[in-house]
Amino acid sequence: MDSELVPQSDQRALPQSIAGLVAEWEMFGLRIVTVADVAQILGVAASSRQVERAVRNLVSHRWIRPLTARGSYEFLAASGGPYGSGDPLVEARAVSLRRPGLLLQVVGDGAAFLRGYADRAPATYGIAVDKAATRSRALERAYVVIRTTHKRLFGAPELDGVPVSDATRLLVDLALWPEAAGDLRDADHWLARALRDADPRSAADAVDLIGTAAAARMAYLADRFGASDIAASVRDRMGGRRARTSIGPASEKLHGRDARLGVDDRVGVARAR
Repeated sequence: MDSELVPQSDQRALPQSIAGLVAEWEMFGLRIVTVADVAQILGVAASSRQVERAVRNLVSHRWIRPLTARGSYEFLAASGGPYGSGDPLVEARAVSLRRPGLLLQVVGDGAAFLRGYADRAPATYGIAVDKAATRSRALERAYVVIRTTHKRLFGAPELDGVPVSDATRLLVDLALWPEAAGDLRDADHWLARALRDADPRSAADAVDLIGTAAAARMAYLADRFGASDIAASVRDRMGGRRARTSIGPASEKLHGRDARLGVDDRVGVARAR
């Protein structure tokens, strides 16, 4: 390629000592690489000086950048230049590669943006993880981490290798963690758009997994945002059970109440226009 066509800041040296590593990762389209990957290609132990030098050279020549997961790096392929991809899932993917048994999923505002329902990405993405698992410092440095029971981690199809809440699951997210969902007073909240794609049967199936209080909040939220069919499906699955719960802090003014569900609305859900 003619070097005059490439911005100077995009040019990178490729010393012979790391050329084989870069070529291997380019060939297989890898986006995350580890110290173990370097060691395997070089045919040496991961603790060797050779691996340490190779990683140092790859970083200094801007072919990889460190991630929060120890020993993990984002590979900066030739096609993208020496810049991070900006992919908000890359840190979660790196942690999942290191800990394949860890249950996690992207929830709330971040998931809504990735699924195309929210117009703006959040400043920091939220990730729910199994609270029974050992804490991940890497995730906590990169995301807002919600520690919850493994029973509540369900219904999130993978997006590029990471579970991300879809339309139906987003309603569950807001019922479980309404404080992490943006301004629920806004009648044009992204939940209204997500509910158009949500499945009433799948929403009802969530009832037994999240409990009566959260199910009641699900039905209330669906009703307030115009998804009466989903609200009815959830209420039917509740089988007449009634909660004693609220959306918003109990210290706040009461804006509405659904006596049938047992939900106090202390936010003013979908009332602001």
